[in-house]
Amino acid sequence: MRDLTAAEWIKLRTVRSTWLLLAVGAVLTVLVSLMFCALIGPEFRRADAGRQAELDPVGLAFTGLPFGQVPLVVLAVLAVGGEYGTGMIRTTLAAVPRRGRLLAAKLAVLGAVGLCWGLVTGAVAVSAGSGVLGARAPLYAEALRAVAGAGVYGALLAVLAGAFTFVVRRSLTALGVLLPLLFVVSGALATAPRLRALARFLPDRAGLRLMRGHQDAGDLSPAAGGGVLLLWATAAAVVAYLALRRQEV
Repeated sequence: MRDLTAAEWIKLRTVRSTWLLLAVGAVLTVLVSLMFCALIGPEFRRADAGRQAELDPVGLAFTGLPFGQVPLVVLAVLAVGGEYGTGMIRTTLAAVPRRGRLLAAKLAVLGAVGLCWGLVTGAVAVSAGSGVLGARAPLYAEALRAVAGAGVYGALLAVLAGAFTFVVRRSLTALGVLLPLLFVVSGALATAPRLRALARFLPDRAGLRLMRGHQDAGDLSPAAGGGVLLLWATAAAVVAYLALRRQEV
């Protein structure tokens, strides 16, 4: 299994687009977060302690994550869909006939990359965002929890996207479903009063709770949000395993 994982890592890291997409995602996350923090900074600095807690200074530092996660999803989709598109999947399956091991290795590498990306991006975002916002010596325990949450979010999102691509076997199809689901449908449902409760259980909305400190009535807790995203990723991996066992390529 170690050799298989190493081989999947070599495949991923030797493609130039991998590093480009990770860099674009990190830059988008930090820049958009800094813009929001700069806009809200004056109000935050004038507010009393209670209002500042309500504004959620740590959560504000992750405002750009919904934008920055798009390249991460694209990376995970291309890592799987690219092999189907080029026909390399035939060679891979000939070398690794035990398809469950292949799936586990591919998703493990994607999850590890998503984890590292989330941790690094989260640490930069919360440090820079706190400075621009003017937060007084932020709550380090809260900031550390949010950075760890960003790592978990990145890992599970990459696993979800990669697993779904194993099911549909085409990059364009996977992106055509995942991007609207994660970044359009959930936002639309969240604005509809009758459907807002449903939107909380979509993978991106639930997972983003991992980086939030303030909790309004009806919101999922960070732990519950992470649990919902974990269920989505686990379900996608199980369906991918069942689909991969039956696929003829």
